[in-house]
Amino acid sequence: MNDLADRMKDAAPTPPDLSGLAARAEYAARGDRRRRRRIGAACALAVLVVAGVVVLPRLIDDDRGPDLAEGADCVSSPTAPASAITTQDATWVRFCELADEGRAQRARYPRGVITGGLATSMVDGWADWATERRACDERDAVLRSRQFRIEIGLADGEVAELTGDTGCSTDDELLFTSLESALLISAASAHGGAPVVPEPVVCPTRFTTTETNTDGISADELTETATIPQLSTVPLIPWRAIAVDVCAYSGTGRQRDLVDQWQVRNPMATSIRTAATIGYSDGVADCQLFPDALSYLVVLHDVSGTARTISLDPTVCGAMSAAIGTPAEEAYLGLASPELVDLVADSSP
Repeated sequence: MNDLADRMKDAAPTPPDLSGLAARAEYAARGDRRRRRRIGAACALAVLVVAGVVVLPRLIDDDRGPDLAEGADCVSSPTAPASAITTQDATWVRFCELADEGRAQRARYPRGVITGGLATSMVDGWADWATERRACDERDAVLRSRQFRIEIGLADGEVAELTGDTGCSTDDELLFTSLESALLISAASAHGGAPVVPEPVVCPTRFTTTETNTDGISADELTETATIPQLSTVPLIPWRAIAVDVCAYSGTGRQRDLVDQWQVRNPMATSIRTAATIGYSDGVADCQLFPDALSYLVVLHDVSGTARTISLDPTVCGAMSAAIGTPAEEAYLGLASPELVDLVADSSP
């Protein structure tokens, strides 16, 4: 217990010196600016998601940006510091593989690049607070850790980089989610066409992710190249979610009974897809078993008609598997966070 207390004490940040009135005023002003920037970024993301297919194509077509954003490999290291995004306009922004190719805990993310006016305004919204984030260290209690890397092309041709861990802070989660949402929307918007609204699935009698998947026109974007599931960055579904089916089961192992099912649409479908993307940690764990808990198959549908399934099993530590890739194959992902399980369970109408 003393060791835990010492570690908690060590992890506490050193309070700033507020002995002078000027210092107090400046510290309060900085806090207000940070809060306004975070609120502004969150509001901008909400507008982006709601406006979606109407606003996004117009912004993307504004300026396609340099060839690097369209097809070149990610750089091995940035050519400009992260602080450069506070002084230079961004012309494109995208996700890239982690520089450490063998590192697990990597986030799954949509492919593509945001360019032109949308890239400029998005990175401008990040500029101050994203460069001030505190880095994670071993003292952080990371219950769910998905790590990511973002490359930003600058107006002078240089490339800056932001890295983060969604299990470290809400700032990192906001950074990841804002770019992810823009990419998901832009992919569907660029293709056009009416969204494919799915009928409720027929829940399988077996607790498996292999029987409730379909391939729409976006399925090719799920082609898997990683040989180890924990090193894969292929997204759970390639475009924005339109609906989620949930199949609830009682029992354990192979002895399970379907006890309920329901379908939800947006905004809940988007919330579940986002939570599933970042709401788990790698590995296995020893834990208390809960044989009376309900388990869930969660079928994520994107707007093109592509569907992929994840399983959440709270009876055994929240074990999480998913139908990954095209063709879809079941892969063990890790341990779902209690928040993800609760979100799915509470989504029942």
